[in-house]
Amino acid sequence: MKKSLKILTVALSAATIVLSFPACGHDHVWSDWQRNADEHWRTCTVEGCNVEERDYHTEGRCEDCAYGFKVLSFGFDEGGDTAHSDFAKEANVWFPQQGELLGFTYDFVGTDFSYLNDETLAEYDLVMFLNSRPFNYDQQAAFERYMENGGAWMGFHSCAFSMDGNNEYWTWYQSDFLGCGQYARNTWNPTSEPLTVETHYHCSTENIEVDVFTSAPCEWYGWELDLFADEDISVLLTLNPTNENPAGDQPDPNKQYEIWYNGTHPVAWTNNNYNMVYMNWGHNLQSYNNGAEGKQSSTFSSEIQNQFMLDAMYGLVLGER
Repeated sequence: MKKSLKILTVALSAATIVLSFPACGHDHVWSDWQRNADEHWRTCTVEGCNVEERDYHTEGRCEDCAYGFKVLSFGFDEGGDTAHSDFAKEANVWFPQQGELLGFTYDFVGTDFSYLNDETLAEYDLVMFLNSRPFNYDQQAAFERYMENGGAWMGFHSCAFSMDGNNEYWTWYQSDFLGCGQYARNTWNPTSEPLTVETHYHCSTENIEVDVFTSAPCEWYGWELDLFADEDISVLLTLNPTNENPAGDQPDPNKQYEIWYNGTHPVAWTNNNYNMVYMNWGHNLQSYNNGAEGKQSSTFSSEIQNQFMLDAMYGLVLGER
């Protein structure tokens, strides 16, 4: 029997006017695609040039602009770490809302990683791990095949949390795919921090017009392996704490090591061998005292961070690393 999904399907509609322009004497520098339910279009950004390129979507996922792509999302929105489950609850509202605006479908299946099989994965353009990952060998192998064959993936925060020496360590995923190895350290409490854009030459960062922007609050992780030393890894965003602006605000005098005062810490990166982006955010600031203080922050409170995610999604689906 076919499993029941929590499916949110989206569509857009708008009237369009198709325009044509004479040829120009320069090479066009195109803007990103804009989309409605029927068409996509882009405009030359060269000063004084108003040429527009416009076409109808191809059937299914549009081959040109990715309109209509499908996301299969995993994670827990109940139980576990309350900040992690709260992030998933937020994601399961925010991503469908963006899908309604931009034209993609977001299907959340919780922690039922049995959906990681060749048949189901063939129906999706992007896989998302919100705060967990598969532990079953057959499911892990299916995910590896999906990525090796050109599938697209986005992962957040604790989907990369693992420590060697236990039965849950997935060597290919931690070392070869993510490139970070095991979890090594963290900041505490979750704090909003300035993040440095390490490159503007990636689909996720090419539209970010600043070199530093303010993140949403998060508990930031550090890793076993040096991502900068891995020639297959391109670090996209970093956290760079200083004595004047440390990361974390741990009040416990016995845990001051959870405040970072130096270093260059990767918080978002891609493995150049795959269509993937990992982002360290996904841990909201909230009370752990039985929830008495309630929720205090949102992972989706940073406009530039949100744009990073959306641009990454379309770029990965289109294979624009």
